[in-house]
Amino acid sequence: MKRLTEQEQLKWLNEELHYPWILKEGQIILKVSMHSMQEVHELLTRLSRVSHELNHHPDTLVNAKDIEVSLTTHDANGLTLLDFQYAQEVEQILDNISQNNIFYMSAMSTFRVNNI
Repeated sequence: MKRLTEQEQLKWLNEELHYPWILKEGQIILKVSMHSMQEVHELLTRLSRVSHELNHHPDTLVNAKDIEVSLTTHDANGLTLLDFQYAQEVEQILDNISQNNIFYMSAMSTFRVNNI
């Protein structure tokens, strides 16, 4: 799969994705703090299904109720359309899990989003 240009990546981040993904070193990263361990489990279960369907596997880091999802396409040595399609799936999953209890963590701050 073809690696996206920086301009294409920024277009996806600014126009297609709605959560605060961070672009860093050839990957996009979303850090989320869930309301409960049950929601963490549900998110990971749904991510595994998406991974199987898209044949694309993110790096995930879990610490109690905090989850970090990192996407990149190793074969392309950077970001491809598949990474952003997967990111959209992540956003849809998060929208469905806990509409009032998701906290997003960016590089500089943490903020609560209600009624996603």
